[in-house]
Amino acid sequence: MKIIATSDGSNTLFDETLDETYHSVHGALGESLHVYINHGLKRLSPQLKSINILEIGFGTGLNALLSIDHQAPNTKINYYSIEAFPLSEELLNTYYHGFSEKPKSLADLPKMIQAQGLQTINEHFNFKLIESKLQDLNVSKQEFPNFDLVYYDAFAPSKQPEMWSLETLRTVANLLAEEALFVTYCSQGQFKRNLKELGFEIACPPGPFGKREITVAKKIKAIV
Repeated sequence: MKIIATSDGSNTLFDETLDETYHSVHGALGESLHVYINHGLKRLSPQLKSINILEIGFGTGLNALLSIDHQAPNTKINYYSIEAFPLSEELLNTYYHGFSEKPKSLADLPKMIQAQGLQTINEHFNFKLIESKLQDLNVSKQEFPNFDLVYYDAFAPSKQPEMWSLETLRTVANLLAEEALFVTYCSQGQFKRNLKELGFEIACPPGPFGKREITVAKKIKAIV
């Protein structure tokens, strides 16, 4: 695993096994803010006093930290993150050390990495890390809420096609509340067709750093 500086003063990681980076080389921080915070968390109704978030791919923990930094005042977040291969605390400490602007909640990261079960990170943020492949997850044995928002941050379809299949996406869709949002950097055509088949309405706002588009989907009907 290599740490690579990106253009906005943050870092990404390069997975040599997959030949893929964790974030955009143009800016890890900027990408996470644009995709998951601005087009995910901030699109939810400000009237919600409690938000359930499901993240697919904890990775460096950047999305979770930014969610703490940008949650609305007096709004409680219950954050569940599924990660098959958690990174070591030592690697993550080195990774964040190089950020020119660090997440304000960075001191909370060790509590997330070490979390057993649903843990209180602060007064308004609960967190659970589930160490599993999504395909191996026994949903019936997990106590999940109905999720209002999904951060889908798996590696690209060209690297992990199984993560973007109809059946894998069906597993996620069945965990979502009515009108829940599904946000991801990916805009692949087959992936979007799969979401439509599963009862989602698709929007494609512009992506970060000149990327043509990302995907923001809303669950508009029940599926089986």
